[in-house]
Amino acid sequence: MIFALLKKEFLIVGKSLHGLLSMIVLAFTLLFLFHFSFEKERSLDFHSLVGVKWAVVFLVSFVLIGQATWEERESGAGKIVLMLVPGWLQFIIKSVSVWILLMVVEVIFLFGMTVFFTNMSQGSFWNHFIFLIPGSLSLSFLGVSLGGFSGASRMKEIVLPLLLVPFSIPIFLYGLNAEFRWLTQPESLYSSFFLLVFFCFFYGGLGALFQELQSEDMDG
Repeated sequence: MIFALLKKEFLIVGKSLHGLLSMIVLAFTLLFLFHFSFEKERSLDFHSLVGVKWAVVFLVSFVLIGQATWEERESGAGKIVLMLVPGWLQFIIKSVSVWILLMVVEVIFLFGMTVFFTNMSQGSFWNHFIFLIPGSLSLSFLGVSLGGFSGASRMKEIVLPLLLVPFSIPIFLYGLNAEFRWLTQPESLYSSFFLLVFFCFFYGGLGALFQELQSEDMDG
């Protein structure tokens, strides 16, 4: 059942390859803009590239989360699935599907950064990717839960970004600072990484609880 639900989410969120390709095109467009704006006269240092990386990831994740919630609402699949599976399970599966699609975009995007930016080749691919794993999962949990909350509003397209941007700032700031600190203090890897994992459990638990409460209200 779980694999069937994941397949359903990938078809809805990704709309086959079209949604994934649109996210990749957006990521590379942002990369080109950053490259043309900042690296025209001199090569950006490694710390600046970390900031560019997190900025692009956040912009792409906002678009992907918005697309996921819009497609779910328009298709009406969410209400049908809620009749068959618990609300918390649907929330977890939808969040994981958004996260997996975001991971795919980020892997391709990181390879693109090595082409656009000279100093990006300083660290290994794993070094560039490790903090994005829990950070992106936290964003997925937060975005899907806020998407369900904004769905009850008449101005759904406006409410979601208004809520998502301020609530996601702690993830952005801590993820960015954790990677900066790790570059200067390699021994801080585990403490920084596991605190980002805590964000995943925190947003995931709150989102699952909210989804269960929302399901009970719909049943009532």
